[in-house]
Amino acid sequence: MHERRDVYGKRNDVLIIGGGISGIQSAIDISYAKYPAVIVERELSIGGRMAKFDKTFPTLDCAACILTPKMVSVAQNKYVTLHTYSEIESVTGHVGDFTVRIRKKARSVDTKKCTGCGACLAKCPVKVSSEFDMGMGKRTAIYVPFAQAVPNVPGIDREHCLWFTKKTCGICRKVCSLGAIDYEMKDEIIEEKFGAIIVATG
Repeated sequence: MHERRDVYGKRNDVLIIGGGISGIQSAIDISYAKYPAVIVERELSIGGRMAKFDKTFPTLDCAACILTPKMVSVAQNKYVTLHTYSEIESVTGHVGDFTVRIRKKARSVDTKKCTGCGACLAKCPVKVSSEFDMGMGKRTAIYVPFAQAVPNVPGIDREHCLWFTKKTCGICRKVCSLGAIDYEMKDEIIEEKFGAIIVATG
C-alpha cells in the first residue's frame, strides 16, 4: 500500500475495522477518491451478517444480489487491501497519524497457492456445527464459511482438526496438489499507519 498525504501532511490511508456491508461500502466510497483503504475482518471471509440473510427489509430485495457484487468489487479494487481472519492488536497515535498493529491469524492455508478447488473440503472426515448456518448445518474442520466467500480460500479450525488435536489424519495436505496446506503456519503481526479509522463492526 502506497502512503499518501494531503496538502496538510496528513495521511490519506484509511483503516476499516469490519468487513460487513458497511465496511465494504465504506471501502468502495473511499476508493472513488483514489485513497488507499484497508479492511480488517476477523472471519475467514468478508460479508458479515448480511451474507446470512435471504432478503432485506423493507423492500425484500435479495441480500446476496446486493452484497456479492460489492464483495467482488472490493476484492478486485487496487485501492483496497483485505486482511481477513485478522484482528486489531493495538492503535496508537492521533487523527491523521495512527499506528495500528494487526494480527493476521494462521489459517493454515496459503492464500497465494490455494485455488479454492475444494478437494480438501471433500475429503475432510470431521463434521462440526456450522456457525454460518447458525448450528443447523454441518461443516468440515477445513472449511469455507459459505459458497460466495471472499477470499474463496478455506481455513482450518484447529479446535476440531484431527491433526492439531491428535496429530493424526493430515488428509487435506495429502490431497492438495498445490501444497497450500501449512500446519506450521504462525500468526503474523503487521504494523501499518493510517490517517483515519472507520469502525464498522456492526
